[in-house]
Amino acid sequence: MNKDELLEKLQSNISRDTWNNWLTSAQILELTETKVTIGLGNLFIKEAVEKKFGPVIRDTLTNILGKKIHVEFKEIPISSESKNSVSGPIIKNRPLKLSDFNPDFTFDSFVIGDSNRMAYYSAIEVAKNPGKFNPLFIYGDVGLGKTHLLHAVANYLLENSPDLKVRYVTAEDFMNEMMDGIRSNGMEHFREKFRKNIDFLLIDDVQFLIGKNTVQTELFHTFNTLFNSKKQIIICSDRTPEELATFHPRLISRFEMGLVTDIQAPDKTTKYLIAKKMAQMISISLTDDVAYYLAEHIDKNLRKLRGAIMNLLLQSQISGVPVNLDSAKKIVDSMIRMNASKVKLHSKEILESIKIDSVINAVSSEFEVRREDIFSTSRKKEAAVARQVLAYLFKTILNMKTKEISEKLNKNHSTIVHSIKKIEQSLLIGNDLIRDKINHIKSKLEEENYSTNI
Repeated sequence: MNKDELLEKLQSNISRDTWNNWLTSAQILELTETKVTIGLGNLFIKEAVEKKFGPVIRDTLTNILGKKIHVEFKEIPISSESKNSVSGPIIKNRPLKLSDFNPDFTFDSFVIGDSNRMAYYSAIEVAKNPGKFNPLFIYGDVGLGKTHLLHAVANYLLENSPDLKVRYVTAEDFMNEMMDGIRSNGMEHFREKFRKNIDFLLIDDVQFLIGKNTVQTELFHTFNTLFNSKKQIIICSDRTPEELATFHPRLISRFEMGLVTDIQAPDKTTKYLIAKKMAQMISISLTDDVAYYLAEHIDKNLRKLRGAIMNLLLQSQISGVPVNLDSAKKIVDSMIRMNASKVKLHSKEILESIKIDSVINAVSSEFEVRREDIFSTSRKKEAAVARQVLAYLFKTILNMKTKEISEKLNKNHSTIVHSIKKIEQSLLIGNDLIRDKINHIKSKLEEENYSTNI
């Protein structure tokens, strides 16, 4: 059996959807008595296939060849002719600019590390093959590069497919435009703008719509219209789809039906490379010792890293002295002092602590369960229900992430997810006892005047 015959047999034994979505670029690079090497179109596809389908492909090839075989996956180098080509499901031939994009935010200027590799290659794959992975949902904390990737996709499309209609919008801008449409009786124009005149929609900071049910409904219908028309959608958020408190389940399910990937905080080596790249983009030279110092002493928020570099540039221009380690230390010390000064009685950190404490006390009082019992491992019904309601309120009132709730209640992630879903189901089936208790807790919090801050 030669390589082509083996590839045909492999395709016939793999589901059509799996093959079309992941393996259309597959080639048999090497076929020996004990080993099959499969080449795939890029690093993203290679890593995803190896992780998701590696064992299935190995078992399939073993059955086809009638013997145990070692399977290896490799990235196929892309030729210069195919680099700019767009294959797979295509919306139209090329994009049209409908929004302003930051020209500095490109794939070339994005520094790749272990913390963001999958998000980076996911974005590239979607840019090259619109509609193939739809939607793409990227989540991660503030300042880690989500917006950079959105603009990089837009800039790539502008360069390679200048007839496609590409729109970037923050969730807040989406809401504001919708409100303007309602006030001016212009909803027909708004819907035409976001549903008919778009080939590629990029939505940033979708978590802004938590608690805004009317806007979520409009986004749901916009999403459906675009998706059913095979238009590509990319959504960014600071939390996972399931952590979008108060979002309607039908909208969350839409977010989860495509490709979901995250960006994590970069390690020091990646931050060092990012610092060098940021400096290069504003024509400032950072020596290795300065770049390493910034990477080590500035937290994960890359916007702070950029702010420090901008300060170094300004200081150098004013003093005429090149950037050095001493000036970097002064800038970092200044940033640390400024952050420390924010932690006062009425700082955000303290207010958050007060709000959390308030909710805990309200739940404890309503269920007549001691705080220590809520945080214990007790399985008594009242303590267990109070614990579940507390997790639900942390999510829906305080917009806390599941990870934060897990840490606060000292329970594992799956337990917290189960607790929240159980309360949601109780409310959906009309459990009046739970509903009344939750409403009473909310009323108490409003009386304590925390609702305006919450």
